[in-house]
Amino acid sequence: MNCKICGAELKKDGELCNNCMNKLMKEQELRNDKAPKFTFRSKFMLGYELLRHIEQIGVAIFAMILALSVDFGLWKYVVIAACLFVIYEICYLIYLKFSISAVSCTMYRTKLNITRGIFRKKVKEIPYSEIEEISYTQGNMNKVFNNGNIVIKRNTRNLMERTVCIEAVKNVEDVFEKIKEIYN
Repeated sequence: MNCKICGAELKKDGELCNNCMNKLMKEQELRNDKAPKFTFRSKFMLGYELLRHIEQIGVAIFAMILALSVDFGLWKYVVIAACLFVIYEICYLIYLKFSISAVSCTMYRTKLNITRGIFRKKVKEIPYSEIEEISYTQGNMNKVFNNGNIVIKRNTRNLMERTVCIEAVKNVEDVFEKIKEIYN
């Protein structure tokens, strides 16, 4: 007799398959794990975000200076364009503040939950058995602002979900050390 789910050979008729039973037990353990061990969040930093977008700001200023040098009679249009650009950048920074601050990561004994979303929270549950590697990245500008990114590489068939990145983590080195303690 074979298992109806996975096809494994069974010793007796009506017996539970060890393969399917192990999967069921792992799923049950994940569902029952509700005591968080460590939580960290992404943090919005205005200075860091302004420096990340300095290239766009520089291009806009250069375009405005260029327009004024060609014909100074365009100054009204340049002022309107500058005002629109400033309004756009302010709205974009407000959006970034809320979207970055809405990311949190909670580590449990057997899994990792990543919560994203401003209005509608989406929770991605990653069992430790799916994680191949956890690391962090920190560029020079990140070092100045003491933040970085936590990178989680997963063993999954979905190519879009193989690498999960939690950006703008304050004190990323300390957070990474705490993650290593819990994960190992």
